Amino acid sequence: MQTVKETDMLAAKIDLLMKRLDDRAQEKEAMTSIVNTIDSRMTCEVCGNIGHLGNDCPETEEDIALINNGFCQPGNNGWNN
Repeated sequence: MQTVKETDMLAAKIDLLMKRLDDRAQEKEAMTSIVNTIDSRMTCEVCGNIGHLGNDCPETEEDIALINNGFCQPGNNGWNN
């Protein structure tokens, strides 16, 4: 059975861990805000529009979906046969 001192020590450790988790969440939110600000000023090298980069370009999303779904895999539609 735990004593009052051990219970208080566990409660203090839990409080410290919760504070660290809160601090990490705030840091992540701040970094996300900074990245979004930077991205909003970037020019896409694929389509030339402002607000995203080539790896997030809406122009290429359809191409990537086709590749990921196996449409462009060798042997699936006569390629490399």
